This record gives sequence, C-alpha cells and structure tokens, in this order.
Amino acid sequence: MRSHLSFAVLRAANVARLPRFKDAKGRVVLHKPDGSDWLLSQWSNAVCGELGELANLIKKIERGDFTLDEKREELGKEIADVLTYLDILAFRAGVDLGAATVEKFNEVSDRVGAGVYIIAGGLGVKIAGDDSERGDS
Repeated sequence: MRSHLSFAVLRAANVARLPRFKDAKGRVVLHKPDGSDWLLSQWSNAVCGELGELANLIKKIERGDFTLDEKREELGKEIADVLTYLDILAFRAGVDLGAATVEKFNEVSDRVGAGVYIIAGGLGVKIAGDDSERGDS
C-alpha cells in the first residue's frame, strides 16, 4: 500500500488530536489544546521513548528472536510513532517539518556531492545531470 501523506496533513491531524489525547486510564493528557503545557524537553522525551521502542524491536530482529518479515508491520508502526511525535515536537518549536526536511536534505546533497534534490514544496525529486524531474507517481 502506498501512501501520499504530506507533512501538512500529518500536522493538521496532530493539532486536531492534541486536545483529545487520553492516557491508558482515559484521562486527558494535555490541558492546553495546543500541547503547550508540555515543555519541548517533554516532547523530545516522547520522541526518544518511541525511538527506544523502535530500537528494542530492531534489536530483537537482529538477534534472531523474529525475522524482519514477521515484524515488518510492527516496525512500520513504531517508525510512524517516531514521526508523529517528531512532528508534534516540531509544531511546538514552531518548525515546519516539511520545509525544514527539504532544506536540510538539499543542503546535505550539496555538501556530499550527491546531486539529488527535493523540489521545493516536496513535489518531486531532481537529480543533477538528469533533465527530468521525478514526482510522486
């Protein structure tokens, strides 16, 4: 299954869900609808917690407890958790994650001489020396 999820849609969904988010006991977690009652360090810790869960699953796959094929779906869900919390952290810090990703990706491509660039707005990929642009088709 292919998804065309954009950073903008993820951000809108995260912002809409923040005031509705409840813990395992059914209590509302955040008391300010924009999540500003959590410090940036708390959102960062949430990202790190999800990264820890992802790393633990990868450890178990690599030591042979499971095959990658057996855990691919769970692995995808853990990666999605990381991305979701990372977007909330970016939102709370006032960072447009999509724009920052495009800018940083292209900066690194320049630095390492890769010649692969994300087209502004995330509308496709441009490869230096290749006259065509590759979109999300």
